[in-house]
This record gives sequence, structure tokens and C-alpha cells, in this order.
Amino acid sequence: MSEKIRVRGQAERDWERARAQWVEDLLAVGAMFGDDEALLRAKANCVHQLMRHIVEDIPAVRITARLPEGLPPEHIPLLTAAMREAALKGIEVSMNHSLRLVMAAAFDLCTSKLRRAPS
Repeated sequence: MSEKIRVRGQAERDWERARAQWVEDLLAVGAMFGDDEALLRAKANCVHQLMRHIVEDIPAVRITARLPEGLPPEHIPLLTAAMREAALKGIEVSMNHSLRLVMAAAFDLCTSKLRRAPS
């Protein structure tokens, strides 16, 4: 269950495109609020690294469970596969949730978007 798959090439280009898009988007929003360009570039890189860590640095999952008594030996691979699938689905749901939350808050966290206009 601790398989790690790394694919270079297209995935790396996709990450670089995503980083460039973060920079562009944060600069556009930040410009509306007078934010410092260098700071926004640094923050975009930080968001990019955070996203990569969420996606790529998933800790290994080790499932330890007692098999039901009387389970026929031919059912063990079926049960093991079902447990593995359930664990991986849980990881996927959790990771997607984390990414959605970070993306939803990125502009508020990285720009002065929340700054209130003088009264």
C-alpha cells in the first residue's frame, strides 16, 4: 500500500503551467489592491509548493486488520483488494477536499483582497 508513482514529463509541464497560472492570477488580483509584485510572486510559489506537497507527498498507508475467523483462503485476496481500494478512495477524497479548501482561500490568504476600504 505504500506505492509511490512518479511520472516526469507531462506532469512536470502541468505543474509548471499551474505555477505560472498562480503567479498570473495572484498578480492580477494583487494589482487591484496595490500589493507588492515580488511578494505576490513569492506567495504564488508558496501556494504552488503547498499544492505539490498535498498531491505528491502522501504518506504511506499501512492497514493492519484481523481477518475474520473462518475466512476461506481464496477470499483473502478479495478482502485485501477491497481494503486497499477503500483506503485509497479515502486518501483521494481527503486530498481533493484539502486542495479545494486551499484553492478557495488562496486569494484571500495571498493578497490584500480582504483589506477594507477606508470609511
